[in-house]
Amino acid sequence: MNVTVRLLSGADHLSQILTGFQMLSRENKLTLDILDCRKDSPVYQEAFLEAQVNGIRILFDLMDGYWYNRPETVFPLYHSADIVFKRSFSSVKNSEVFGAFSEKIHPLGFNYHVFCPGSPLIGTTSKIGFLKKRIKGVTCYVSDYEAKMTHVSARPRILFITRLWDPAEPVVQTDSELVRQWGEINEMRMLLVRKLRAAFPEQFIGGIQDSPFAQTQCPDLILSEHSTWKRIYLHRMKHSEICIASTGLHQSSGWKIAEYLAAGRAIVSEPLCYEVPGPFQAGENYLTYTSADGCIEQIRTLLAHPEQILQMGQRNRAYYDTWLRPDQIVTKALEQAKILL
Repeated sequence: MNVTVRLLSGADHLSQILTGFQMLSRENKLTLDILDCRKDSPVYQEAFLEAQVNGIRILFDLMDGYWYNRPETVFPLYHSADIVFKRSFSSVKNSEVFGAFSEKIHPLGFNYHVFCPGSPLIGTTSKIGFLKKRIKGVTCYVSDYEAKMTHVSARPRILFITRLWDPAEPVVQTDSELVRQWGEINEMRMLLVRKLRAAFPEQFIGGIQDSPFAQTQCPDLILSEHSTWKRIYLHRMKHSEICIASTGLHQSSGWKIAEYLAAGRAIVSEPLCYEVPGPFQAGENYLTYTSADGCIEQIRTLLAHPEQILQMGQRNRAYYDTWLRPDQIVTKALEQAKILL
């Protein structure tokens, strides 16, 4: 089977799907041709990737929600696609935003920043200011995220390392609603760190990533630069039984959820706003909270029942192996497009 992948955007969000196609190519399940179409692309500032398979045009929309920098450039892509897989998927919002196109849209699933050796995305970063990343320590491959929970320690560790979003970024200055949303996300994250530190002083690992904006908001919560390097973070994640997730930009599911699933961790998260494929349910794969105090209560519930921590971690790794590992998420998409490998 011959597959042509077109990179249409400069966002880091594309890495997981491209990695999936590359893995399938390395497994000799398809022949892959990658076309870098990012230069002068009208959707460069968005997060889109196209695949042409057996005459079928597949669009992958990896955006954080339903907010687009230039909506007028997005609709033609949806129109020309035969089938669309959307990371942030809502049946209701699909109808509101895309109308008749909504029938061709399917849920894609969680997203994270992962590479396959030889990826054309290695060594590049998004031009959007708040998404720029240092290359040192962030070129991580599939195996770097993976782990399995085999036991729960006597004092389970709790992880929440996060960042703040600067509402002064030009991309949001023209939208007062976005400024408000970013402010709410920041307030919740800072409150969570404070409450978690106070409630679990011996077990909690976490804080806020350093940035000029964070220095003005919560200097007492900022972690050292070394402790937030990607590989240091992954090591800590794999040695923490309970991992905390908060809502991302535009109500999206944060990338950390996919990372936690790959490592088979127990998850406590704000309610998910978007649908994902497969058997992923609150109470089974994660516990939910709507306040910082609620998060503390859910963690205490898990700590009182360590067998639930282990069972949840094992369920989450099984979900990752079937639905989320890069080659699997692409395989599931191709199956829905009636393309069998």
